[in-house]
Amino acid sequence: MCISIFVVERVEEYLEAILDIQEKEKRLVRTCDVARRLNVKPSSVTEMFIKLREMGYVDYVPYRGVVLTTKGREIAERIKKYYRVFEKFFEYLGVDKEKATELSCELEHHVDDEVLKRVCRFISGVCDLCEECEFEENVLSNVGRGRYKVTIAPKSLVGVVDVENTIEVIENHGGVMEIRVGEDTFKISKEVAKKIVVRRI
Repeated sequence: MCISIFVVERVEEYLEAILDIQEKEKRLVRTCDVARRLNVKPSSVTEMFIKLREMGYVDYVPYRGVVLTTKGREIAERIKKYYRVFEKFFEYLGVDKEKATELSCELEHHVDDEVLKRVCRFISGVCDLCEECEFEENVLSNVGRGRYKVTIAPKSLVGVVDVENTIEVIENHGGVMEIRVGEDTFKISKEVAKKIVVRRI
């Protein structure tokens, strides 16, 4: 059976809303709870509760409410993680909070784990969402003296700083960094250095 992207997105929105309410209230989630949260009619929520039960995402007791199944919770937690990572990503880019929230809400439904890993690599040096980060990368502007391997570099720096280059950070203070790439020494601004992701070697 083919399910439209809109339906998938709507299902994920409901699961995320149920998770938030369930975590906060520590009880069955009622129709009126979700109706208020998503600004929809209670009758629409009841219809969705039935669909979610048929999909195996919730246990639904009519007139009492729902609780997420293990399957439903896994999806809700994954979508919530996607949202938080993108929110952190847009914060790092300097996007204002309202726009970052809007974009994160959209993107959380349209990416997969591979995309998320790439974003996580990019922001790992400034991200504090996970207790233990599986990535060792950091943005160049945040590192101290030492030798690093470049893992992400903007195309505008091709020929100067390329992916897989080894960089030696000579000095990092104020708004300028001094780095050595091969035999050449450069001074670059912190703004440029923020666009380069490195891993200590």
